[in-house]
Amino acid sequence: MHIRSAIEQLGYSPHEVKVYLAALELGGSTATDIAEKARIPRTTVNLTINSLHRKGLLDAYLLRRRKIWTAANPERLLIRMREQEAALKTVLPELKSLQQDIGAKPTVRTYSGAEEIRQIMNDILETKHRLFSIELWDEMIALLGKSFMEDFIEKRIQQNMHVRLLTPQTKMSVALKQKDAEELRITQFLPDSITINNSNFIYGNKVAIISLKTKHPVGILIEDKDIHHTMEVLYESLWQQSGGV
Repeated sequence: MHIRSAIEQLGYSPHEVKVYLAALELGGSTATDIAEKARIPRTTVNLTINSLHRKGLLDAYLLRRRKIWTAANPERLLIRMREQEAALKTVLPELKSLQQDIGAKPTVRTYSGAEEIRQIMNDILETKHRLFSIELWDEMIALLGKSFMEDFIEKRIQQNMHVRLLTPQTKMSVALKQKDAEELRITQFLPDSITINNSNFIYGNKVAIISLKTKHPVGILIEDKDIHHTMEVLYESLWQQSGGV
């Protein structure tokens, strides 16, 4: 890495880096000499010198009524970096608190296509929380693939994640229900009077909605306690209508 780039990454401006390096090469020198060496206008150099002086990277002394500037030992850069790190650590708890406040606001992510929607399914596994789902089982198989869904079930079982499933009654979903006991699942069939066009997953503090009845399937993942709670209440109502207790 170029020396100028390395110093700039410590938080110094390009002008500050040029002036510091010029002063370092010149040894004791006037502002005019530094301006010529750095090839920066004198007025800009004066402002930059004052900035570096406040930061402890330039020192001054008088010689025959002229102010002479000398660059501080380069190790001062490392010392200042450590001082900045220490200062950051003192406010880190407050910064984390702000992050928690931000996290309390709803977050929404969108996923397009089968490959991205698989990320939602993986997020369900990573959350490791009980799962309530309303699924178009046949369409989920068609979109994500039978092997992927079987692998999802296997990983869910390994993590001891139980699921309550509401799904339309089809030949495939009836076959799925027969494996409920071994696959940690309770399946209920939706009433014929209720038609759904997407799959919904309620877990952790999240709600995932996957639109399947389109040419371009889309997933929406919402993370919010209140929305999650509301969806759980609605789910319980639908569960009871489907014969669940």
